[in-house]
Amino acid sequence: MSRSFPSARQRRERTDRIESRRVPQPVGDRPKLSVNQSTTLRWSFEEDVVRYRLSGINAIGLWLPKLLEYGEERALDWLSENRLTVSTLSYAGGFTGAFGHDLADVLVETRGLIELAGALRAESLVVVSGPVNNHITKHATRLVVESLKELADDAAENGVTLSLMPMRKAFSKNWTFLNTLDEALVVLDRINHPSVRLAFDVFHLWPEKDLLQRLPELVSRIGVVQVSDAAPTADRAEYDRVLPGEGVLPTEQILTGLIDAGYRGFVDYQIWSTSLWKSVNQDWLRQCCGNFARLCPVSR
Repeated sequence: MSRSFPSARQRRERTDRIESRRVPQPVGDRPKLSVNQSTTLRWSFEEDVVRYRLSGINAIGLWLPKLLEYGEERALDWLSENRLTVSTLSYAGGFTGAFGHDLADVLVETRGLIELAGALRAESLVVVSGPVNNHITKHATRLVVESLKELADDAAENGVTLSLMPMRKAFSKNWTFLNTLDEALVVLDRINHPSVRLAFDVFHLWPEKDLLQRLPELVSRIGVVQVSDAAPTADRAEYDRVLPGEGVLPTEQILTGLIDAGYRGFVDYQIWSTSLWKSVNQDWLRQCCGNFARLCPVSR
């Protein structure tokens, strides 16, 4: 963790560059569409930005490895020049030490990412806890709670929401030990800070019991909605996802429930798909706009 971070003046200057060319996002009767760079994993950073814009997509979810490879300052300028709004930056976290870093280093790194997300005017920095590692679950939970409590005010000062993402059990070994909605909500309850919310990923949370009935109580706690669908395969594998509404998950019902309950934030299309990653054709990006308009109509 050897990254160096810009000075306060540099952060203000680069934020001003982004803000001066920002495209206002519509405020109205439906959420806002974003496409995540993990969906176009094998395109370059520049290709993502240009192709999203040409396809009529005005917001982008940034994938941290791509951003760092391209360069933070170059990315800020390129996003500003192309007038793309940043919905999310993914991922921060790993508070359990499972990725080989001391907690103190992880906190320093995460503070830097909070400042970067603030400079980008990203609404959310998406956070994963990390695997349970060698801890008991109770101790791992305490590490996450204490870490996010410590970071919450930094997020607020930078205008960023820390959006904590639970993932289904199959992802517990490499990503997070928070594998259910209620496990994530327990963490949020213990933190009790308005800048720490839920990253609601439809792919991971759709099996939750009584999910549709719970959506009205959840909306105020959601920082971002991420969405993809599952291909009709037996195991619904990690990299076998499809566009929302084109698979076997109850995506439309969930999005309808969120909208009816008042959600108006970003819906970030994060589709981990080997077939999309191989694609050099960008026509499917335009399909995203039509797909989004169908799933999230302006008025209901």
